[in-house]
Amino acid sequence: MDVQRGVQSVFRAANERLRSRLRAEARIRPVICECSDTNCMTVLDVPFDDYARIRDDGHFILVPGHVEHEIETVVARRETYVVASKD
Repeated sequence: MDVQRGVQSVFRAANERLRSRLRAEARIRPVICECSDTNCMTVLDVPFDDYARIRDDGHFILVPGHVEHEIETVVARRETYVVASKD
């Protein structure tokens, strides 16, 4: 389970680096799925304002179906992604 959390932290850090490179007026930003699957590199399009709110809340952005229910809880569902918290 520690490996899974480590992978998610790596993807979260990558998303933060992507964020810093995007222009502030961008309406949609690409986000790498922050699931615990070490082989997942799925890119999601997330509205910029949603991304900021999700990050401020400390939650993770995942592809639907990538939630590990033993360690995560879905707190919101969107058309193309879900928002999860760590248990």
